[in-house]
Amino acid sequence: MAQRGTILKRIGIIFLSFIAVLSCVIAYLAYTTFANFARAEKTHFDLAQLKAPPGFHISVFAEEVDGARMMAFSPGGALLVSESGEGKVVALPDPKHAGKAERTVDVLSGLNEPHGLAFYEGKLYVAENDKVRRYDWDEANLRTSNPRALADLPAGGGHSTRSLVFNGGKMYVSAGSSCNVCIEKDPRRAAVMEFAPDGSDRKIFAKGLRNAVGLAVNPKTDTVWVTVNGRDWLGDDLPPEVIVDLGKDGGDAGWPYCYGDRVPDSKFTKPGDNRCKNVIAPKVQMQAHSAPLGLAFYEGSEFPPEYRNNIFVAFHGSWNRSVPTGYKIVRVKLDDKGQPQGDAEDFITGWLAPGETKKGRWMGRPVGIVFGSDGAMYVSDDAGGVIYRVTYAK
Repeated sequence: MAQRGTILKRIGIIFLSFIAVLSCVIAYLAYTTFANFARAEKTHFDLAQLKAPPGFHISVFAEEVDGARMMAFSPGGALLVSESGEGKVVALPDPKHAGKAERTVDVLSGLNEPHGLAFYEGKLYVAENDKVRRYDWDEANLRTSNPRALADLPAGGGHSTRSLVFNGGKMYVSAGSSCNVCIEKDPRRAAVMEFAPDGSDRKIFAKGLRNAVGLAVNPKTDTVWVTVNGRDWLGDDLPPEVIVDLGKDGGDAGWPYCYGDRVPDSKFTKPGDNRCKNVIAPKVQMQAHSAPLGLAFYEGSEFPPEYRNNIFVAFHGSWNRSVPTGYKIVRVKLDDKGQPQGDAEDFITGWLAPGETKKGRWMGRPVGIVFGSDGAMYVSDDAGGVIYRVTYAK
């Protein structure tokens, strides 16, 4: 009888363990499925639905760019776009400066979720889910050669996009968390890493960044600024999405122990815990669940003075809010020292269906923002497969 009881006890333990593992798997699948794709219905494409301030004009630069994510201009002015879901990087040349891509050229294929793109010293750098690779670039033929793997990145799991930017002779690469909110075992996750351009000398430059997707250099502060997507399941309005200045030395932005402007997360802190007082404070706080992705600093002169020296941010849009939010481009004004003045303001709206409440019907989802040498803004839309061109004329 004692032996039978022991066997039944072991069976019970195995069964409970199985249930626990199964629950984790289901939760993980639900999270990774819905965190990347809005539970919404796509509407008919209508460019006239997009609204910008008076004088700004929105046109379609390229279509059928499946899952268009991040962008970069080649040294010769061709726009490159990552198609993460397709495993591709494409070029959209406009050699006649007609304001519309002449054709679509497959530059790379068979990649592992390519996302961040950058040119540095004439070479193309591509951040995939698990690595960064560098290529020699042939501008005349829009081709790459001599691929070289430079750095291994934490692969798979949760937030899978990897972004990169160069500043001060260093390469900065972000990797999001493997979860909604947890204590990571791999220090490379929920972090921005710093490398030499050849992939050596890796170090964790900044940590506690749940999912830093947009990376850009503030020309006034000469530091890397990032958009950070906050955790889910704290209601419609918490935590705020933030923009963080990583500064000259990086540091700790607090996640998972803190969110927003150094607010302790009760799941990971106890009353009286002071760890959040010393983490990096955000420069900008924005509406929760907006999903800020790409950001860019405008340094041109083609836009009116009030739009110069602004940060522009692409809101991909909410997936777990009772009333949808995001699905737009916003701007934040900066002073002459590169510091924010006021809150984010709408710049381009209309990707979310007019008057939409709970169903969440959308026409597109903005991702990346870059500015061309022509002074125009280019916006990628991974749901519509469109690249938009935004210009100004009186």
